[in-house]
Amino acid sequence: MFNFGAARAAVQAEGVYIGGWSIKQALVANNAERTSTSDEGVDKAQDRVEQVNTLIDWEVAEERALVRKLDLRVLLPCCIVYFLAYLDRANMGFVGVLQAETPDSFSESLDLHGIEFNWSLVSLDLPADAKKVTALLIPSNLLMKKVSGKRYFPCIMVLFGLVVMCISAVKNNAGLLAARFMLGIPEAGVVPASIMYFSFWYKPSERAWRIGIFHAANALASGVGGFIAVGVDKLNGSGGLESWRWLFIIEGAMAIVMSVPVYFLLLTFPETTTVLNERERHIAINRFGRGATRYTDVTWDTRTFVQIFTRPSTYVFFVSYICLLIVAVALGTFLPIILKNFAGFSSKESNSYTAGIYFVAIPCYAIWSWHSDHTRERMWHYLLPVFGAIPCFAVWTYVAAHESFGNIKPISLYGVAFLGNLVSIAQPAALSYRSSTLYGAAEQAVGGASAVAALSIASIIGPQIFAVTTKPWYLPGFTTSCATLAFTFVGFSSLPVWLLLEARQRKKKTGHAMPLRALEDALHAQVSEAVLEQEQMAAAMEVKQPLDEEAAHVEHMHLEERERKM
Repeated sequence: MFNFGAARAAVQAEGVYIGGWSIKQALVANNAERTSTSDEGVDKAQDRVEQVNTLIDWEVAEERALVRKLDLRVLLPCCIVYFLAYLDRANMGFVGVLQAETPDSFSESLDLHGIEFNWSLVSLDLPADAKKVTALLIPSNLLMKKVSGKRYFPCIMVLFGLVVMCISAVKNNAGLLAARFMLGIPEAGVVPASIMYFSFWYKPSERAWRIGIFHAANALASGVGGFIAVGVDKLNGSGGLESWRWLFIIEGAMAIVMSVPVYFLLLTFPETTTVLNERERHIAINRFGRGATRYTDVTWDTRTFVQIFTRPSTYVFFVSYICLLIVAVALGTFLPIILKNFAGFSSKESNSYTAGIYFVAIPCYAIWSWHSDHTRERMWHYLLPVFGAIPCFAVWTYVAAHESFGNIKPISLYGVAFLGNLVSIAQPAALSYRSSTLYGAAEQAVGGASAVAALSIASIIGPQIFAVTTKPWYLPGFTTSCATLAFTFVGFSSLPVWLLLEARQRKKKTGHAMPLRALEDALHAQVSEAVLEQEQMAAAMEVKQPLDEEAAHVEHMHLEERERKM
């Protein structure tokens, strides 16, 4: 009889992470003996995976001090980049209500009609859609690996800052579409390149919290953007410009100015940085196990590209993540407009109330993602927020279907929006899970980009579900949100099964559960000689041990371990 737990343990013993569905682990970390230098009393599965073929010759305090320094030199500047990039994505919702129903409004100034405003949102993501993912998203990761994040991120900040400022000069819908299309080119690589950049510096068990803080930057941008929009609205008519033009000028200039401190903060790679001392570099390089992303890895490998896109898990994750992001993008873009047209709040109230939701989301990102790292659990940290968001759209669907508030007050409709925004805090766990199942720089570049391509596709679909022609009730948008959330719940739940099947197939075909490209890269890593020797011995033994025999051996070891504890 097939034993999923034993089969999973067997492939995880080779450094391949599978994951699972333990609700207990999602809520409370196991009180196991310490197996990681990063935490205590945690589940051992992911720790065992990321410590395969590592030799720890440093103190826990040393590694923690290094990680704190990385948070300042890696996490903080990436958050600044994402904050400034997301200001533009969020401000399209805010400019839609500035000087509303006056000649100086965004739509009136550019003579926009029908769904032309919706397509102006879509045009930002057309450069990164599914047909062009190999033209922008993957090369952005390859370029970042080639020149390092220290040079890549400041350059794209200057580029998207200039384009944002140019949007203030558009005169009609055609100019707006062209400018937004061009803006999508430098912004396309912000998220995938950042996630890949994190994989050079942070272990899989450390990434969810960092990705959560990273995503909190977009919540901060949405919140701050609302207040900036309220303040900039008072500049309407200054210098002969409408307030929405001033908004683009100010936010574009912010990105250009901040590119300078971001350059001096960022690091290159653990193997090449001169900011860390020799001891810190030793820890930064050797604390990663087999399959880690390294500077010495091959940057591009055609075989890896083909393998990524022939794995079922790639498409299961992609479709599931798209379904989540359709709702997240639509809500993030249209929430001020929904509050104004659907709930009946004023322009100022809509912007301010929207800002309040995103400010509340900031600590939620941090706490929920920290808990995901603490428990070493990803599945339920994705599914529970999805489940919690459904009541928001169910209530809105009920009201829209009856075209009446009934006994429901507008402020109550606003209140459930806090539940709807839970879809956002599910994203860090999803990206951390995906990043943990990609091995080596070549896989991170291709697989990470294909995962984040879901954001681009969702950014095309999302704005369309709340079409201007369906206001003020937006019934199609609310029902679509309920359906896609249900679908992502089912799809994402199946990922461990697909990941295990793929690992077992690789084991039968090559003798290794780990992809061969990652094993070849591991032999060229700048780690200690003892680690290299250990890697060579482990690879040789894996080929000799059949999969079922290995699973039985691992299960027997676990039984002996439990007997010793009794």
